[in-house]
Amino acid sequence: MTASTPASAGPAIDWAGRVAIPESESPTRLYNGRDLSGWHGHLGKHWVAAENCICGFNTGPVSVSTYLFTKKAYRNFRLLFEVKQTKSAGCAPTMHSGVAILGERISDQEEAYGFKGLLLMFCGDWGIWDTHRRNRVYPPRQPQSMMWRHPSEKLGNWNRIELLIIGNRIRMVNNGHLVIDYLEQREDLFAAPIGFQLHSHTAPQKYLFRGLVLTENPENRLVTVERAQNDCYDPMA
Repeated sequence: MTASTPASAGPAIDWAGRVAIPESESPTRLYNGRDLSGWHGHLGKHWVAAENCICGFNTGPVSVSTYLFTKKAYRNFRLLFEVKQTKSAGCAPTMHSGVAILGERISDQEEAYGFKGLLLMFCGDWGIWDTHRRNRVYPPRQPQSMMWRHPSEKLGNWNRIELLIIGNRIRMVNNGHLVIDYLEQREDLFAAPIGFQLHSHTAPQKYLFRGLVLTENPENRLVTVERAQNDCYDPMA
């Protein structure tokens, strides 16, 4: 399979059967399973609709990171999705992607779908981190290095992600483990489109995204954390 070939993601995800989304929330599917209506990006060139998933890819060099953006802006939300970094002979041996939130879409001569703001990374080569390298949850006695990989990350397989953004508190869960939890100190946080990143790279890359479900103004609790008593903490304490 080459990096430009869409892949089947299997059956559509029924989150109601896997996680307990609070009854007070009204989930909305960001991807209709057929096409990329409702999204902005280099459609066809770097982003295509596959079976029950969105595929981000490049066959030639990508000089500047490019993003697939929702048309709608979001401020306080819960986002559930699964992501897989495709590992094959036709893909780059190291690559990474992320979710762009609460920022600004940038369009210039170099890249029409650029981004400036908060970027939460899920990385096949660097682990899970944010662009400021300060906001990861480390277990006791674990050195705080950007290169450290959280054991919950599944390379070349599906990873279940939950983002919970309320006020200036940013939380990210990967496969049931809280991996990012911090208070963003910037005061210029505002509603913005959500973007998925295709990172700059000289070699082919391919990422698959599926089960994209979002609720606005969510309850202040995570729904995918398996070890809440051990992995969660309150940065307000």
